[in-house]
Amino acid sequence: MSFRRVLMALLPVAAIVAVAVTTGAGARPTYKVGQAAPGAAVSKCGMGTGKKATGAPIKIDGLDMLIPGVDFTTIGKVAAAYFACVNDNGGINGRPIKYKLYEEALNPAQEAALARKMVQSDHAIGIVGNTSFAECGTNWKYYHQQGYVVIGAGVQAECFSTPSFAESNMGPRYSNLGAAQALIGAGVKKIAIASPDTISAYADSAVATYGPSKGVQVKVFPTHLPVTDANTIVQQLYQFAGSGGGIILDFTPDTAPALMKAAEQQGIVNDVKWGSSTPIANTFMAGQFSPAFDGHLWINQEFSNIDPSVGPDTRLMFAILNSKTYNPNKIAPQAFAQMGFMDAMFATKALLSITGAITAKSYNAAVVALKDVKTDMLCKPWYVGNLAYHIANNTDITVDYKNGAVVVKQPCFEITGATDAPIRQTRVWEKKYHLNG
Repeated sequence: MSFRRVLMALLPVAAIVAVAVTTGAGARPTYKVGQAAPGAAVSKCGMGTGKKATGAPIKIDGLDMLIPGVDFTTIGKVAAAYFACVNDNGGINGRPIKYKLYEEALNPAQEAALARKMVQSDHAIGIVGNTSFAECGTNWKYYHQQGYVVIGAGVQAECFSTPSFAESNMGPRYSNLGAAQALIGAGVKKIAIASPDTISAYADSAVATYGPSKGVQVKVFPTHLPVTDANTIVQQLYQFAGSGGGIILDFTPDTAPALMKAAEQQGIVNDVKWGSSTPIANTFMAGQFSPAFDGHLWINQEFSNIDPSVGPDTRLMFAILNSKTYNPNKIAPQAFAQMGFMDAMFATKALLSITGAITAKSYNAAVVALKDVKTDMLCKPWYVGNLAYHIANNTDITVDYKNGAVVVKQPCFEITGATDAPIRQTRVWEKKYHLNG
């Protein structure tokens, strides 16, 4: 079943206020989604005025991968939803954002052509919401030459090792490493880790290096997508990890369920400790497997737990996703939604900081200038900075399933830099340039 067809959890009406009218004598005014009441300490869409922007459009584009077994377009679609909310709340000083999302199918020629289309044909002043297994590697040099810094959600090495990308997430490499830290802390002596074969070399190598430094054996299982024989893959992982060992699954909700259900069918859920990268940290996934996996999961969640009680930004995300106007695709609250929401929110913050003409040059300079951007979706403030690469998201939480819900198992902790030089360098830059507090 497609992840996007899951029914949305409804929020109380008072939490997501939806109409900007006053009805009846003495009635209290209510406000549109994303509109800030005077003096209210809430998250808002852009200027939060409740008034529709009507000026000259500001063009921003995005590029997401869509292949069998992986759908990253959710990220761009939620970014589009946030921008639509901005446009209904004053836009950027009266100007609406015109966001265009392109899809690519893991084809380097297509990725390169679309990057040039966005910059040269569409004349987009910024690129926001990009996520792909390969697009960072294909296009980073071009973006750098053109003076663009993409705000997106990264997957491959170049997303986190070049100056062209500032990602809201930490990517599978560091999310897997966080899961391994949690499993090793729970006492495992062997870890089997499986990621899509297109990203395995980058995504799994941090765990493969860190594990032995802690006396833990690690074996990597690159997995071809789409998965056609989940039982065999799970058997291979279990044969290496053994009873009491750890297994890390690094897959999206399009692929992970088949592997987890295979583990249930084989009766091995309780025999090992299950780690995972971020994408399965949502109630849709928890509801499929509880109580089988309850208490047996160490899921690395790169962001805050997906619960409206977390804070104002999270509540605004729920409100946008519960809006038929902004979310016609019925995308459920999930990590990919958090990525798209933050990508658009950070881009909007950059746009609103510009004085004078909004151009590709002024916008991308404003992106580079972002620092100490606080949000309840992250453990620490986010930033960009004039750096050789960006790994601003490097501290996160561990979650588990319980009765169909996702619960915090371990509060904010740092992804280890013990065996990862880029993380160590990142924390040096954070202190030197006062990037996040």
